[in-house]
Amino acid sequence: MIKDALDQLRQHRGIARVGAPSESDGLVQVEVDIPVELPSRAIALGVSATGVRAVETCTLVFRNWPMQSPRVLLRPDFPRNLPHINPGAAGTPVNPCIFEGSIDELLHRLGLDAVIDQIIDWLTKAAGGYLIDPAQGWEPTRRDSCPSIIVASADKLIAVTPLTGEIYESGAGYVCIEDGIYAYLDEGILSAPGLKFSQETKTVGKQQTQAGICPVLAVRAPVRVDGAHVVSTYHPESVVDLPSLLERARLAGVDSEALNQKLAQVYQDSVWASDANPRTWSAGLYVIVILLVERPTHLIGAPERRIEVLPYVVRFNVNPSDLFQREATAHPAFHSHSLTSQLLAQASGKSAKDLSKKIVFLGAGSLGSKLALHLGRAGFGSLALVDNDRMSPHNLARHALLRYSPAIDGNKAEMMREALAALSHYEVKSSSDNAVMLLKSEARFSEVVEGDVAFLIDSTASLQVLAALATSEPLDQHGVRVVRAQLYSFGRCAVLTREGKGRTTRADDLNALAFEIARGTPSVRSAITGGESNLARLFVGDNCSSLTMPMPDSVISRAASSMSIQIEHWLSEGCSDDGELCIGIEDASGLGLLWSKCTVSPTTVIPRKDRTGWEVRVLHHVASAIDADARKWGALETGGALVGRVNNETRTVTVTGLIAPPPDSTRSPVEFTLGTEGLAQALRQAHSDSAGHLMFVGTWHSHPMGGGHSGIDRQTLRKIAEIGNGLPMLSLVWTPHGFICEVEKV
Repeated sequence: MIKDALDQLRQHRGIARVGAPSESDGLVQVEVDIPVELPSRAIALGVSATGVRAVETCTLVFRNWPMQSPRVLLRPDFPRNLPHINPGAAGTPVNPCIFEGSIDELLHRLGLDAVIDQIIDWLTKAAGGYLIDPAQGWEPTRRDSCPSIIVASADKLIAVTPLTGEIYESGAGYVCIEDGIYAYLDEGILSAPGLKFSQETKTVGKQQTQAGICPVLAVRAPVRVDGAHVVSTYHPESVVDLPSLLERARLAGVDSEALNQKLAQVYQDSVWASDANPRTWSAGLYVIVILLVERPTHLIGAPERRIEVLPYVVRFNVNPSDLFQREATAHPAFHSHSLTSQLLAQASGKSAKDLSKKIVFLGAGSLGSKLALHLGRAGFGSLALVDNDRMSPHNLARHALLRYSPAIDGNKAEMMREALAALSHYEVKSSSDNAVMLLKSEARFSEVVEGDVAFLIDSTASLQVLAALATSEPLDQHGVRVVRAQLYSFGRCAVLTREGKGRTTRADDLNALAFEIARGTPSVRSAITGGESNLARLFVGDNCSSLTMPMPDSVISRAASSMSIQIEHWLSEGCSDDGELCIGIEDASGLGLLWSKCTVSPTTVIPRKDRTGWEVRVLHHVASAIDADARKWGALETGGALVGRVNNETRTVTVTGLIAPPPDSTRSPVEFTLGTEGLAQALRQAHSDSAGHLMFVGTWHSHPMGGGHSGIDRQTLRKIAEIGNGLPMLSLVWTPHGFICEVEKV
């Protein structure tokens, strides 16, 4: 197998020489000479300004070939002050980081030639001094093996560390792990000058370890009149003891002598001015030193930050028999970002500027809880949750929460608030209000939906809540855009809607439109109805039951994740002033959802004539179709039947669609007569195809010359109302100047 690799190396045009292989301890090493394209000014010298030679000898170390890519080693005296070099001790071969991802994956994807190409490209960039691409960002100092981990918010460290070069003193809880510590700085990184070290024995799991509080010293170079101290030279990690740490601080522009004196003072105060017994500190005395270094460009992986955080751990060996000894060691530590909204957003690829957008949830049940957690994990933490229901044991089958305890006041909204606080979203609010009552009360609404709220998300699937949304005066006055998320047919269909700006398209309009689409689209109709009842009875106890929709958690999660993606897009990328309707239906495999989206322009609203009257809402596509048909027939009156939704609770008639006039209809300049041939059958079919949600709501016709309803129009409306079974019926008239409408109810 190695022979095949050698043959391939000999054929590569970028390799000048392939040496004889040597084998030892299961490893095969092969030297290859690679000519390097030097900058023109360095060709005569045979070496670049960065120390790269015209021909570099690389050693390829094969282990477990061909399952693993060969390891790449450069000469021991290869310059180490270059980026993209893995840490290593001086005098040992240099191991360059030639590929952003896994070099093993590169081998299996593109072959050995691709690995060699990456080596050549790396050496060329190293010779030219552009291993760091300013557009890509500054590569953080490589730390591949550190015994300690420091958890802290980089942004908070930058904010609290003085620009004057003074040392900022704080503290961190720590626990000893093997040869180092795991330390956690609190969220605020509060100032704690003179903090003394402490240590005690604690049991972690089945083992005993040392833990306590250790001082933290954070410092950066002082900002002078001419600006910040920018370190544009890449220095590989070289700290192995206290002197090398102080030298590292000096290179960062920090007063290393002041730092050394502060370390000595910390030791002195902790050992001699403390009530603790330092002779019991068997693990030693720890001090965390954090250097903040400003770079010439943003850091890779942190496009909004130019300051690199470099933590180190100084360990003083405490000699019980001679406390005056102050032997110290130092080593670099991994920096792990503390859990913040910014970290969650960064990990999710979201911009931190979006995180302040407020969201109010109506409903914290199975679907609402998952939507809230998806948004919370993406960094959106300005949430308010409203739910008057309590957790029950059966809820855990598909709720985002993972626990139920009868001893806890288990309001769903409050428990979700606690869950989101675990993600460091401490500003989340909860309310046990009834959603309907909240939407009616101006005082409570203003308390819960306060300030600039981006979305009010209704996940209750309640038609009563939908009616309250439609008639809520506080909601109209606030102007927040309503988003509704609901599932049909045991999760086989998901519907997500977003109101138009200023409620020009309302939630009830979009809900009715979904059934209009189902009327004309068999796949959507089948997904919504499922061929059976939407609701089934799920018994949750001996004497009570809950009317719900039984389905596994995975199905709800499938819809919730898709809906969250869309909501996150609306939050991050903005949305148009129009409304939007998104429908997802289960695909043939039953594994995913096929989504379709449509933009919905403003609804034509014909206001109610009095407080007891009916509001008529004509969806935009219906108004457009009527206008087009009326203009098509010109001077002749034309018309047809109307299909829509009647809501007695809100006293609203929403016109969602049209039924084409039967063939026996007649048109003239003074009258339109709607025929009857096949009309009743078409109306029954419309009702059936919309899962019974839509029905015949009246007729429309045009008045090309304008004018209001004629006596004949009113007589016709009266006859229609008599067969309307007590439902309101419409006579909608198109005129060149707009719609007029009469409503009759018998």
